[in-house]
Amino acid sequence: MKLILIYTVIAGVLALFTAPIPGTSLLLTALEIFMIVHLARIHNFDLGLKEIGYSAATLWGVSTLLQDIALELLTFVPVIGWASEVVVAVLFVFFLGNLVNLYFSKRSSTS
Repeated sequence: MKLILIYTVIAGVLALFTAPIPGTSLLLTALEIFMIVHLARIHNFDLGLKEIGYSAATLWGVSTLLQDIALELLTFVPVIGWASEVVVAVLFVFFLGNLVNLYFSKRSSTS
């Protein structure tokens, strides 16, 4: 759990400083992939390039969709839109980390 919180804080700081810059969601996607690989290794799983690639594509698609929705809804108030990107990034990384941790802990207990 501590590891997930560390990644969540990093995501929040990253989103805070890069929110107004277009295209920086790729940095968050890279952070999320790194977190997934890190959690997999903690649970003694070695992810191959294929699994990492699928994860990267899925995360990029979901994060882009969330970002587009947030930006479209908050187009008229840019500062609030930027703040919402930070909140979305923090929540997404936190819940993703918990889901991935739960997934790998369940898989390692059945192996």
